[in-house]
Amino acid sequence: MSKKKKQMLRPLTRWVYFTENLYRDPSEVTEFEYDHVIYYKSEELLAIEEGNKKINWILLLILFAMFAVSIRFQNIWFVAGYLVVVIAGQVWRWQRLPKDILAHLTDSGRRKK
Repeated sequence: MSKKKKQMLRPLTRWVYFTENLYRDPSEVTEFEYDHVIYYKSEELLAIEEGNKKINWILLLILFAMFAVSIRFQNIWFVAGYLVVVIAGQVWRWQRLPKDILAHLTDSGRRKK
């Protein structure tokens, strides 16, 4: 008799939500999958994600500026300054998310296998 082990999952915090959406644009979809459950996002969460999308574009423009300036002046301090700006920008994006992500998600009733 084989018993299926129950998988221990982390609670859905804003850090978990942030890291699961780090390398994609979460504002493009109105659904979020977590623990094989598909949730609908609230309008407030979608608006926050749209603002975070703008922050990402600003960080990308700063990246291009950093490359242009560092090539011109060949100084490592420009790169180090950029890294500080990126870390601050990512922390700002993370802090904009609501603390209780589950309050902004509605169970759709659909499950993924």
